[in-house]
Amino acid sequence: MKSATKHAEELRSLFKRLLKEHKPGPAERQEPLKALVQGAMSYDMPDTRAQEAMRAIDKEFVDLNELRVATDLEIQELLGNRYPQIEKRVAMITQSLNAIFEKEHTLNLERLVTISKRDARQFLRDLPDVHPFVEAYVMLFAFEGHTVPIDTQMLDYLKEEGILEPETSLEEAQKFVEHHIKAEECHDFYAAVRTAAQSSGDDSRKKKKAKA
Repeated sequence: MKSATKHAEELRSLFKRLLKEHKPGPAERQEPLKALVQGAMSYDMPDTRAQEAMRAIDKEFVDLNELRVATDLEIQELLGNRYPQIEKRVAMITQSLNAIFEKEHTLNLERLVTISKRDARQFLRDLPDVHPFVEAYVMLFAFEGHTVPIDTQMLDYLKEEGILEPETSLEEAQKFVEHHIKAEECHDFYAAVRTAAQSSGDDSRKKKKAKA
């Protein structure tokens, strides 16, 4: 990344400002498989919408094994076909759950606690078509990893703030941010940037409606 040192300083400055504007609450640890499902429903979506989807899943399915064996169409109909990228999200969930079951011979990710965080993250990255946001989300919320989940909305916000260059990909953004944000700061950075990005997106939509 060009001017990495300059961008790193700007990143720290933005983080300091956002902490004052959007002071995050404490991190809530999540069960790994639940974090995977929630991560898949959360990228590029408001938290309230993702939480509604999780409540619907909890109400319909006894456990995640029942979700694993459900058809994609059943899950899509439950969550609503108007949920953005619903086919992709559901396929990611069911394929990942089935891949975990096949690799671990049980629907459980607790083994990842016993291996290095590097290997645990690689395990998650190797899941079928897993989104960069999702693997980082699981590592952060289930395993307290040194990761920062970034979705397209957050990526666009960081570009608008001049922290990232226009051509920066999600993977490159995560790598850059994780290199310059300390492990103990990852949750607060994620929460503050996510809040700011969603607020910025809401403001942009209001302005477009006002002009229409």
